[in-house]
Amino acid sequence: MMIATVILGILIAAAFGYGLKKIYRSFFIGEAACCSEGNCSGCNGHCSTQKILDEGYRIRVEKIEKFPIHRTIDVDGMTCEKCIYKVVRALEKVDGVTIAAASLEKQSAQVGLKENISDEILREAINKAGYKAGAVTA
Repeated sequence: MMIATVILGILIAAAFGYGLKKIYRSFFIGEAACCSEGNCSGCNGHCSTQKILDEGYRIRVEKIEKFPIHRTIDVDGMTCEKCIYKVVRALEKVDGVTIAAASLEKQSAQVGLKENISDEILREAINKAGYKAGAVTA
């Protein structure tokens, strides 16, 4: 009887720990639940997380298009929300970049610039984040 109680306690603790891990990833490091499981193919873009991503991307792109200087960069290797977060964060750390957005569907990122920055600097930021930057267009 005591062994069963101990095993049940371990199972409850493990389930609680798993739940806390998902909450931490979702709210504190900007990672979707499906990203913590390896990729987002399970939801096929129909989960609430994907809808929030799409709306956030649309809002950011509208802001970017108002900048007199903006660029679109092809990005290869993004597979989930965590990838988007890493690319946007890497680009926004570049001096001169005011706002960035990335899209899984388009496999690209966009930046709004307060000053003209070389395309190579933008590519380097994406490459350092672990992705392959391609063509840059104005």
